Amino acid sequence: MFCRLIILLFISYSVCSQTNFDLYTKSINCFNTGDYVCSKQGFKEILGSSKVSNSSIFENAQFYVFLSSLKLYHNDTEQLFFDFINQFPNSNKKDEARFYISQYFFEAKKYQKVVNILSEINLYQTVDRDKAFFYLGYSAFFVKKYDLAKSCFFELINIESAFIEDALYYNSTILLDEGNLDAALIGFNRLKQSDNYFDKVPYYISSILFNQQNYNQLVSYLEPILDKSYHKYNKLVSLCANSFYKLNDYDKTIAYFEEYKQLNDTLTIFELYQIGVSYYNKGLYGFAINHLNKIVFNNDSIAQYAFYYLGDSYINTNNRHEAMNAFYSCSVIDYDADIQHDAYYRFVLLAYEQDSPLYDPEMYLLDFINKYPNSIYVDEIYHCISNIYLNTSNYEKAISVLEKSDFNDKTLQEKYQKITFHRGVQLYNDGDFSQALIYFKKSIRYKNDINLFYKSSYWIAESFYNLNMFKKSLEFYSNVNSTHDFFLQAAYAQAYSYWRLEDYSNAIKQFKIVIKQNDNSQFIHDAYVRLGDCYFKLMNYYSASEFYSLAISHSGHQSDYAAYKKSTSLVLLNDYHSAIESFNYLINNFDTSNYLDNAIYDLGNVYILSKNYDFALNTYDIIIEEFRHSEFYSLAHLKVGLVHYMQNKDEKSIELFKKIIVEFPNSSVSEQALNMIKNIYSENGELKLFVDYLSNIKHDYTKLELDSSMYYSAELQFMQNNFTKAIKGFREYLSQYNKGLFCIESNYYLAKSYQYIGELDSAVRVLSYVVQNQENKFTVDAVLEMARMSFELGNFISSEKYFGQLCKLALTVNVKQEAIMGLVESKYQLYKHNDVIKYLSDSLPKDFFSGKQYNRLKYLQASSLFMLNRYSESLNEYKWIINNSEGSLKAESIYHVAFIHYINEQYHDCQKFVFQIIKEFPNYKLWVDKSLILLVKNYIAQDDVFQAEHVLEKILLNCEDPVILQDATNIKNTYFQSSLINLND
Repeated sequence: MFCRLIILLFISYSVCSQTNFDLYTKSINCFNTGDYVCSKQGFKEILGSSKVSNSSIFENAQFYVFLSSLKLYHNDTEQLFFDFINQFPNSNKKDEARFYISQYFFEAKKYQKVVNILSEINLYQTVDRDKAFFYLGYSAFFVKKYDLAKSCFFELINIESAFIEDALYYNSTILLDEGNLDAALIGFNRLKQSDNYFDKVPYYISSILFNQQNYNQLVSYLEPILDKSYHKYNKLVSLCANSFYKLNDYDKTIAYFEEYKQLNDTLTIFELYQIGVSYYNKGLYGFAINHLNKIVFNNDSIAQYAFYYLGDSYINTNNRHEAMNAFYSCSVIDYDADIQHDAYYRFVLLAYEQDSPLYDPEMYLLDFINKYPNSIYVDEIYHCISNIYLNTSNYEKAISVLEKSDFNDKTLQEKYQKITFHRGVQLYNDGDFSQALIYFKKSIRYKNDINLFYKSSYWIAESFYNLNMFKKSLEFYSNVNSTHDFFLQAAYAQAYSYWRLEDYSNAIKQFKIVIKQNDNSQFIHDAYVRLGDCYFKLMNYYSASEFYSLAISHSGHQSDYAAYKKSTSLVLLNDYHSAIESFNYLINNFDTSNYLDNAIYDLGNVYILSKNYDFALNTYDIIIEEFRHSEFYSLAHLKVGLVHYMQNKDEKSIELFKKIIVEFPNSSVSEQALNMIKNIYSENGELKLFVDYLSNIKHDYTKLELDSSMYYSAELQFMQNNFTKAIKGFREYLSQYNKGLFCIESNYYLAKSYQYIGELDSAVRVLSYVVQNQENKFTVDAVLEMARMSFELGNFISSEKYFGQLCKLALTVNVKQEAIMGLVESKYQLYKHNDVIKYLSDSLPKDFFSGKQYNRLKYLQASSLFMLNRYSESLNEYKWIINNSEGSLKAESIYHVAFIHYINEQYHDCQKFVFQIIKEFPNYKLWVDKSLILLVKNYIAQDDVFQAEHVLEKILLNCEDPVILQDATNIKNTYFQSSLINLND
């Protein structure tokens, strides 16, 4: 090209001056040597010379200025191009200029300008034909003029050209986008050996073969060449896995998908589906579940089929609750009607079998019949509906449905008898005795199961007993046959009913039956004690003492009580010698007994009766020295004075009585002492000394009668249950006689009056006076009531204090049991979990509790261990409760066992116990709902997105508890909005 230009220039220069020729020659040399700055300056100088008259020289100089600027990438290049074209429109160098400016624009990626310029010239005659066609084709490709691009690439792909590979690649890409897969495949196949496109071509070839469903050809092509040097290696692995899936080669599908998972953090729904189904078809159901359960609900075919396979996988792994959720989700997707029908059938059967609180089986079974009245499964579904309430633990609903039948079928009668019995047991264990009675009575309506009839009769009697309806309880205890397992328990409870009714003769008969037919030492011990009490009440003190002796010989918790009552019986028999021995036996063998001060005081009285005055004095001194807080403390002082009086030591006795008046002012003891002083002075004819004494002490002897009258008036209102008037009367008495004779009595009965009308705060305030005063006849009752009311008011610090005090004061087993229960409950409410555990381990008398009380203590121990994160120990206690209780306590314990397994990451065991609550305790909605929340967390921990989301949505739909709803909402917001699954296929 440049040689031709030089010849033209030579001809032109022949008519120029020598100077311009030299400058022209120099500029050409500069251009040819690549010194474009020099060439541009030289040609511009020629253009600016007035001596240039030849137009060819001017044209060439203008052309070279443009080319030099282009080579230098100067900003004026484009303008110089247009200046040349405009000044020389007929120049034979016009197309060359256009080619060079197109190259300039191509390098600058100004593809539209390239297309505009090159479209105006004959590319076959350009300086570089192949390059011109590629520039135009490539630029047309980028500005989406695909027909022009294909035409240009066609000129290059069938000749030997440097641009053949590029032309083939972009031409094939256009053909692929246009859907001409065969032609595109031919093009990409020609590039198999290309070094430039080796990392791209396999993807296009594989994609085309996959879209053409040439799966065998695709895997034959890919398997030998797969390695990680390809740009889209992970996509190639995916295509290979997908192809093997289409070929039903599930082993290789799994192998390639597992490799693909190593290359990608997320899988599409379709990929999750294919790998899940592959595992399913290989019988690897656990692996199938781990993939299919990550597919979230969507109303399309993929989700429908995925949920069906997921449900069947759960069935094969015996996870029937999860299978139920999967089949339900499948059944609500309206895509494949046959799959929808089959999934719904399998769902309703599972709902019928599993008793899930998420689904009402009756509703869904009926709905299936309405939806598919011609289904081959209709008869089976009808059979399920007929049996559903006979096999359910949802007793309330079962009973309501069964009661609509005529009960002509004996099987229905048996089911009704059983279900009503179990509902009664649940209510009894929850402490709802009135409601329990209703169901137990329904159970004895039919006697098909005679064993169940006796059990129901027993629990009816127990319910009446707990309601203090003892005559009614006797009626039903007598229904229990002598051959039945519950007979001895019934006989024992029957004896207690007579005892509570004060029918001591019949009570004696029953207790003797218990003793005759029972070998349990604790039962026998208790029966002997009660027999002693019965004879004591009947004033048959000899028999009473005999049975109290037998109770002592069969040692038990009431041995000290039996010893005390035996001693009292002997006193009443005037057998003072034996009574003294008996009292001393109690004192020497039960040094921690709450009857100790009673026994010592009564022993002193026996010594008086037997005229052993010195022994009496020594005995009372023990009370005075060691029992300063005993209610017998002031009485012991009085008795010492009386003993001296009986020994004719008048001066000594008067001295002691006067001390009592000073030490115990305004008390009944001081009044008795005052009367004794009066009697002694009167007997000795010294009554004036008594009058003188009265004038020297603070005592209004004349007000005693008025004091008594006011008190007894208020007391009468209390006895008649006129509590408002009683309150007024006691308050007036205390206002008038704040230190009167009946101050303690008035405060006690005033507090009881407040308690009966529900003013517990006032009752506690008044009763505290009785508790804080010197121990008296009301102390035990007052402390008990203070403890009860404090607990009821939520003042657990106070209830702990008073129940603890009551433990030391209690004289009877019942009060002692209540004291211990209240103390432990109070400590638990105060979060003193270590104290609860220690007390129950160290301080609780063995075999002191049974039944519900013992179960409750075990629960408090289990819960305290749980709160202290001592899960292993807690788990053992909760499992004991599960095996030995019913009702809400059992449901709550199962929940905690499930929770402990969850904490320990034992997710399978967690689910097992959650499902137990759901199946066995549908009526205890709180624990069912809490268990469902735990189940959601359990699924999340296992990455089981499907089950977690499914259960969560059911909770949000059905639950009414605001706390549980908030938990569910928090889980939804924190987990399901940040799922790692890529939902964009």
